[in-house]
Amino acid sequence: MALEVLVAAFVLTQLCYAVVNCGLLALFLRRPANVVDERTLGRVLEANGGQIGREDGQSSRVAIQTDGGSLKGERGSPGRKRSLGPDCRLPSPLRRRIHVFVPLVHGRWRGLESTLASIAAQSYPTSLVSVTVVYEPRETDAIALEGAIDAERPPGLEVETLSLDAAARTTDRSNDDGAWWATGTGTSPTAATMLTAAFESRSVAADDLVAVFEAGSWLPVDAFELAVAGLEEYDIVQTKHTVRDVDAGILPLLDSMATAAWSDLGHRSSTGPYHLLGSGYLATGRVLEDVAAWRRRTGDDVPLGLAASHRGDTLGVVDRYVRLDCPPGLEAWLDRQRAWTRDLYRRVFAKSWSGLDDLRCWSGTLLLQSLALLSAVGVPAAALVAVLSTSGASVTLPLTVRLLVGFNVLVWTYYCLRAYRAAWDAVPFRSWPHRVAYSVLVNPLSQALYATLWAAPICLGLVDLARGDA
Repeated sequence: MALEVLVAAFVLTQLCYAVVNCGLLALFLRRPANVVDERTLGRVLEANGGQIGREDGQSSRVAIQTDGGSLKGERGSPGRKRSLGPDCRLPSPLRRRIHVFVPLVHGRWRGLESTLASIAAQSYPTSLVSVTVVYEPRETDAIALEGAIDAERPPGLEVETLSLDAAARTTDRSNDDGAWWATGTGTSPTAATMLTAAFESRSVAADDLVAVFEAGSWLPVDAFELAVAGLEEYDIVQTKHTVRDVDAGILPLLDSMATAAWSDLGHRSSTGPYHLLGSGYLATGRVLEDVAAWRRRTGDDVPLGLAASHRGDTLGVVDRYVRLDCPPGLEAWLDRQRAWTRDLYRRVFAKSWSGLDDLRCWSGTLLLQSLALLSAVGVPAAALVAVLSTSGASVTLPLTVRLLVGFNVLVWTYYCLRAYRAAWDAVPFRSWPHRVAYSVLVNPLSQALYATLWAAPICLGLVDLARGDA
């Protein structure tokens, strides 16, 4: 009886895998038309009478990061570090002021100095960049924060702090429908309050740019340069994501490839409903003002990306990976992913959008999370069936089931190849042995186990949502 139940569970999960894999294939085979890269920069320069300057007439794509490790998308020569200061391919008329907002939620400012260093090391002129670090005085030691910023402040970079009681501000404006334009997947209500307050307190002109980054983010050196070029063609641009310190533990190691692959897959259309990530997006002051006004008129509590796309604002995806911290400990990792999942499904189940809009917006994320839930049963069942088959047990699978398994294996293999390509673009490897070791450790089997682990925060987040827990 147990054998029959095991085989039935295996067959059922393989059938469900096939359905989900068909959806993933549709996303894989859809070529994105909203990529912002050197070709975008070339079009912008050509439209303004310039071109990317190199003797061979081609754009440069390889450089050294200030934290070591060469990475696609950065300029310079291996073996030397970039000097600070402007080294921008954009002509002066296209350069705009950038207001960078960094919210410190729950007093977390680990890695802030690295974020400031990567901003100062941008090819974009630092004289046009200002950083506002927003914090809650009850959770952050203002003197310690100011001291850390003064000690690590990069030369030429304007950095200010803004003290804000987010809880009091939320209470004071609880009746102002749609006030928090920064609300979005991956952005907590507290962070959204902070960002909105920073936006309102700073003199952001309509043509100025606003960028949002978490503390601990590390930016490729030409991220701002490409983003500004992308905003000549799109209303909002979003960078891709991966994990910063892949050597901090097994979870950051596995998450680096999974995040890079998901980020590469997530935004494949410039129009229609889309969501923005909590870090690494840029928009003009005009777009943010218009979105805030639209939300106040409609009263819909929807994330920034959904509100902007509903207004018809287009999205470009910068072909650069901003690297973020990943908790190395299991408990901290579960807490973070649980909160992210809870917020995600709160948006999915909101009444503000039709079922078709939800499907188009969240399709990639929901498909990958479906794979995680299926893997909680499918991976153990497949392993047991494989063991029983090799041990001589009478496990007979019809031809249709074997074809189904073959299809699922092929799609998973293709997904892993795409994930490897995204990770190799995203992760800065110190040397080729480091890259080989990474590729061996982050293999299709370990990725399958990591996907299975994701079932825990997904289920916990859904339970929180059902209970109404914040």
